[in-house]
Amino acid sequence: MSFLTRLVYGIILGFLSFLSAVFLGFIQGKLVATFSLIGTSIVLEAQPAAVASLPLHFHPFSGAVISILGNLVVVPVFSFTIEEIINRWKWIRKKLQKTERWSHTFEKYGAWALIPLSPVLGAYVCIGVGHLLRWKRRRVLTNVLIGMVVSTFAITYGGHSIFMLLTSWLKWF
Repeated sequence: MSFLTRLVYGIILGFLSFLSAVFLGFIQGKLVATFSLIGTSIVLEAQPAAVASLPLHFHPFSGAVISILGNLVVVPVFSFTIEEIINRWKWIRKKLQKTERWSHTFEKYGAWALIPLSPVLGAYVCIGVGHLLRWKRRRVLTNVLIGMVVSTFAITYGGHSIFMLLTSWLKWF
């Protein structure tokens, strides 16, 4: 598949993710707040955007989904084009040949390490690491997505629970 084809696929998938997030925000009547969450997700990742969805009065589920979809706007473009970037820079390709034997040894189970690392390092870094280590794209994307979804929902519902607990506690005083 050519670079241009991969780039077009990435742009289409990113645009579909963007439209899905906007549609979800439009259904809730919070279009401007949705654009804010999408921008936060693109720049700061899905977890901080999920936390930011609570003061914007999103339901925790929809705030987490919009944050995840907002983060997925850039992921397909990055994932489909990183291979071309690696192939064009000879010095990176030379460095990667040295690590190729090591990475194939740990590929089957090493990609699972991306699940707990994706909330800490972020989806973009984990996808980059997975591609630099020449792990299978599908395995890397699946594990990063699992880590991102689980952590985003945990943070959103945890923050919502703490907020509700504090507001009910403050009513007693």
